[in-house]
Amino acid sequence: MSAPLGMSFAAARQHVEARSEDLAQTRPELGHATNALCPVGRRERTRGLFLDRRAFLTTYDPTQDDAEGTVLTRILQAAVPVCAGISLEYYFSRVDIRRLGVRDEAAAQRRGALGGDERGPPATCGPACPGRWWRSTSPCALLFIIETTPETMLRIMDRNPGIGQVFRNDWSVLAVQDPESSALQVFRDGAFHPYQPEAEQLPRAVSSVDWYRGWRDHLEFAEVGGQARNQK
Repeated sequence: MSAPLGMSFAAARQHVEARSEDLAQTRPELGHATNALCPVGRRERTRGLFLDRRAFLTTYDPTQDDAEGTVLTRILQAAVPVCAGISLEYYFSRVDIRRLGVRDEAAAQRRGALGGDERGPPATCGPACPGRWWRSTSPCALLFIIETTPETMLRIMDRNPGIGQVFRNDWSVLAVQDPESSALQVFRDGAFHPYQPEAEQLPRAVSSVDWYRGWRDHLEFAEVGGQARNQK
């Protein structure tokens, strides 16, 4: 955020190296604040896509799992509470910072259920300041796209109430991608429904750099590789 948009590659590297040793700039959550989706599947499903740094990429191969989804269950037992939890912290800090927010991990320390104490100078926030760094947050429910069948996913949700509650209570959005056909189904009102695409094609860029260079805010997802097709 503090780097000029027109920097050369060499200057950008020097900037990153200097930032890595600058204790005055400690905002590690900036990369988490805008996450919007968590694909759980084979990496070839997302290879060649520009996802604007907004994805938790979780590798899972359904062809190496059993019929009960034992491997997938272990993955989701970690990915769902962690990724959904991070997303909800930022969501609540944006929609209701005073009552539901939690403070920046790098700059504050929790004090019971009351908020947190700022570790830096009082002028930065003051004592008992709730809420994450609100300027970096965006209210967005995390979308999980899991490469499995609806039947397997429902069994996992039934056997793991914590996972089931996240999706059945609409704390996160759930979709499954069929390992054979690649068809997508979205979980809504207790059942899976076929997904209806909103667009036939994604914009295409020659490389990620060609797509994001000169931009700081969010960009549309795009296909990377080949000839550019659309403008930003």
